[in-house]
Amino acid sequence: MEEHRMGGSTKVLLLGGLCLLLQQIPISYRIDFFGELAHASLVHLHAGLLLAIAMLERDRRVVAGCFLLTFVGWTVRQLYFDQWQPGPVLAWGAASYLFTLGWSLACARWMRWPRAPGQRVQRRDLVRFASIGLLLYPLVLALAGFSIAAISTSALAISSAFQMFFAKQFGVAVVTLPLVVAWRERGYPAPRLDAASHWIWPVALAAGLVLSVWMAVLVRQAYMADGTAPRMVLMDYRFALLLVLGWSMLRLSSRWAMAALSLTLLLLVGMVAGTAEYANSPVGFFNLLHITLELNILLLAMMYLWLTNRDRFELAERLSSETLRDQITGLPNLKALRERVARPLARTELGYLLLDQTDTLVAGFGLDTQAQAMNATARRLEDIVETYYVGTGQFALLPKFSRDADLWERVMARVEHAEIDAGGQPMRLLPYLGVAAFNGAQASVIDAAVVAASHLAFEARHHGELRPRYTDIGDSQLRRTHRRQLHDATEALASLRNERVVLYFQPIRELADVHGEPRGLTGEVLCRLLDERGEIMSPARFMAPLEAAGRGAELDLAVVRALFRLLRKSPAALPHCREIAINLTGQSLASMSFQVELRTLLAGSPLPMSALCFEVTETAAISNTAAASHLLADLRALGCHIAIDDFGTGMQSFARLRELPVDVIKIDGSFVRNVAQLGKDHAVVQASVAVANAFGAITVAEFVEDEATEHCLRQLGVQRVQGYLYGAPRPLAEVLAETAAEAAVFRS
Repeated sequence: MEEHRMGGSTKVLLLGGLCLLLQQIPISYRIDFFGELAHASLVHLHAGLLLAIAMLERDRRVVAGCFLLTFVGWTVRQLYFDQWQPGPVLAWGAASYLFTLGWSLACARWMRWPRAPGQRVQRRDLVRFASIGLLLYPLVLALAGFSIAAISTSALAISSAFQMFFAKQFGVAVVTLPLVVAWRERGYPAPRLDAASHWIWPVALAAGLVLSVWMAVLVRQAYMADGTAPRMVLMDYRFALLLVLGWSMLRLSSRWAMAALSLTLLLLVGMVAGTAEYANSPVGFFNLLHITLELNILLLAMMYLWLTNRDRFELAERLSSETLRDQITGLPNLKALRERVARPLARTELGYLLLDQTDTLVAGFGLDTQAQAMNATARRLEDIVETYYVGTGQFALLPKFSRDADLWERVMARVEHAEIDAGGQPMRLLPYLGVAAFNGAQASVIDAAVVAASHLAFEARHHGELRPRYTDIGDSQLRRTHRRQLHDATEALASLRNERVVLYFQPIRELADVHGEPRGLTGEVLCRLLDERGEIMSPARFMAPLEAAGRGAELDLAVVRALFRLLRKSPAALPHCREIAINLTGQSLASMSFQVELRTLLAGSPLPMSALCFEVTETAAISNTAAASHLLADLRALGCHIAIDDFGTGMQSFARLRELPVDVIKIDGSFVRNVAQLGKDHAVVQASVAVANAFGAITVAEFVEDEATEHCLRQLGVQRVQGYLYGAPRPLAEVLAETAAEAAVFRS
């Protein structure tokens, strides 16, 4: 009641007037105690309302005003209707009402009322209400009434005390708790019902109740000897009423459920009046006490049922709402998107935003920083699109406005120019965006649009395209491409875990004695995988899908294991292995578990560490400088050699490259192929040789395929060469077998 914005006097008039009205609603019966007859009411509804006001109203002046108006009504009735003489009775009545005010406030405080706005009735409150509101409160008021009756008509004092206890008790049971709950629960949502649960159950329950009554009437008519009409006794059908009332508690809102409960209790109290006249006898008294106990149990049981159902419903709603949000970022997720499209949309178009380097953000700064970055991105876009979080660095976007021609370009610009605070350092995440149209609100349609737009976003990242890519839902060619890539990734992962790894070997020759016999086995190990049919999968089929799936480190470990197994099978070839190069992916450089596993494998290497060379691409090494420096420095400390592969393609900072331990620089074949034409590629190779000399590293030229290229490389000062001019990749097992056989012939 404190939440209503109205004056105190207005509250007093409204609530006090309601108390006066309830004073005039009696349930009459005759009480006969010790031969003294008296007519009384079995329920004092105003007593229940006064206690509810004391529990709900924080302004004690309003509570006092309501009690004052009720006392005025009682006084008028005593003077003009009951024709009592003023004097001690009225004076003691005033004192009694003053005591009742204090007692009501005390009981409300003991039941921990009134409460702050927003605090609701809980199941644990029922125990305090049962012990204080239903027992202690009416019992003390009955004793106060006994004192008044002792002054006026002492012969009726005991009868008045019992009458007042039951009347106050029934008044509290009928009014107080239902009113408190209904008032506190207003504004909260009621359980959602479908049409069937709205109508089928109440109709079935009502039909069952009518059928039960009709059958009972037939039975009574059959057994009534005098032919008189059978009398309806409502208490005979209290179990049927219990079912109807239970349905109301489970299915109706707080306002209607509490109204149904209060009216049912009042109806039952009215039906009790017929037997209440026999309360002067021991059997009659205990019968009335038994009925009172039943009504209180019914009240508390229904309230417990309603509160339990409310808590269950709200828990289900809370859990349902939590499933609509990502647990880490708190942003709406794909499920929320599916529910959103069921409502009218500004445009039937969906964007898929992909932020690059978010994996690095998580690995370097943790999930909290990643969550802050995702929320910051969503806030920057919230005025033009609705954002739905899909995964790490990925969002589905819905336009907020129907007419915005350059919407998606503005989305890209906002994200591209935004700086993210990552551990106190400013950082920018490159955005890639795919846009797909859709037609319909079905989940399958939305999922298809998300898939199509995501394919476009990943394609944009693959090609480095910083403009939105558009399509419609019928772009089947793109979807087939991505399905094939997903199949390749799955098949490649199965090949790794089933050790279907085949190693090839391509020799690397010293350019100074390239035309002589090779001094030992020097070359690069190349990985191939076998599919389920035993056919070889080329790196073009499995490398990109495996790295996209985050399995690069698993591939590198599988290669090292396979290499060491082959070497152990050819012990005669081991003394002739001069330098074996093994490729590492960028994901391996950033993986701590990979580093631990690699060190374990190297501890059991069949070759000395000086015969192993680990190759990392320039882009991977520079992108993960800190992690790469740590791993490569450890490998170099063990005696391994370190090579930078595909040098020249990354266009990275030489200052950062200088931080890495480098023994070999491999010039990318795209520059080597045309070096003999003395154009730009010639200048790149010449610059690469100069960089290698500055770093004190050996240079290796890849993709050497003709003698003119070899001659030009010799003039530029390249030290080693690799390519089809010196040998195509061959199975490593064959190479090791030939080396062992040649060693045996030489020894013989």
